Amino acid sequence: MATEQPITSALVVGGCGSLGRQVVKQLLALAPTVQVSVFDLRLPNTETRALTVEYHEVDITSRDQVNAALHKVQPQVIFHTASPLPTLLDLPLYLRVNVEGTRNLLESAKEAGTKAFVYTSSASVVHDSVSDLIEGDDSLPLLYMPQQREIYSHSKALADQLVLDSNSSTMLTTSIRPSGIFGENDDGTTKSMVENAAAGKLRFTIGNGKNLFDFTFNENVVHAHILAAQALLRSHVTPPPADLRVAGEGFLITNDEHIPFWDFARAIGAAAGYQTRPEDIRQIPKIVGIVMAVIAEWVVWATSLGRKKSRMNVVGIRYSCMTRTYSIDKAKKVLGYKPLVNLTEAILRSGGYFNKDAKKAV
Repeated sequence: MATEQPITSALVVGGCGSLGRQVVKQLLALAPTVQVSVFDLRLPNTETRALTVEYHEVDITSRDQVNAALHKVQPQVIFHTASPLPTLLDLPLYLRVNVEGTRNLLESAKEAGTKAFVYTSSASVVHDSVSDLIEGDDSLPLLYMPQQREIYSHSKALADQLVLDSNSSTMLTTSIRPSGIFGENDDGTTKSMVENAAAGKLRFTIGNGKNLFDFTFNENVVHAHILAAQALLRSHVTPPPADLRVAGEGFLITNDEHIPFWDFARAIGAAAGYQTRPEDIRQIPKIVGIVMAVIAEWVVWATSLGRKKSRMNVVGIRYSCMTRTYSIDKAKKVLGYKPLVNLTEAILRSGGYFNKDAKKAV
């Protein structure tokens, strides 16, 4: 059994976001105690902050801000979770934050003496966002435009490669690539599915409804991050054999349970108190859904003079219709990863977090 190398100090970049808050929470639960700091563009009110955490308002697209803050904090480990929402469809923003922001962090982190850098990437970096993918694994290459059809994933792949290329003897790096993050207090996938269920939109299935998808509970995502950080710290002391190397490697992470996309969405909605009755479900052909999304995008763009993005978009429709499953054998073998929370419990807890009736009863 490898000697455990404790995390003594950690910086969570994007630590006020949905995933970042979970990283902070799990770090604070570790023993021995971890000194935790947070970088974020917008900080929470003082009364909602964790008492033992240091908060710093930092724009990672500013090298000067990053450099000054990192030299003050000097963390042993950095968890970089910050990223704009993938639904914004804003390539310049993605390149500025995901790519240049990550570059700033990497360069300043080396100068500050950081030992381990763990990046929150995405499973979409090895998928073209259009084709079906069955049991994709970590041998797949990162994809960029034009092979990559989705601009957010293009920017994440660029950042992912930057992280892996920055691996060195002084600062070890790795990329964690989760598929379909969801969970309690999740402002992305989970909240969107609950809102769609509440609005009755899950009465419609785009495509045949049989397409399998991989989702990952946010607590499991964080578990993978911490395992990766601990492995990097061990590697500084005892370099592992090549087949167990974490430094300079990427790892796909899922809940290790495939589920039909629409079944998952309706289960989240039901857990939130918005049941979709099977007899009310109607099927819409994929091509019809895409045409509807194109029309919605143009209408929103035209009526807002380009200032707003349609919540219904082609990217979202494609994802809801495709089969996209992954093998996480590499993470199991190298990181020792296995989900802490199974999919059934994770769905109940995630949807339940947004269940207003349940909260009123407490």
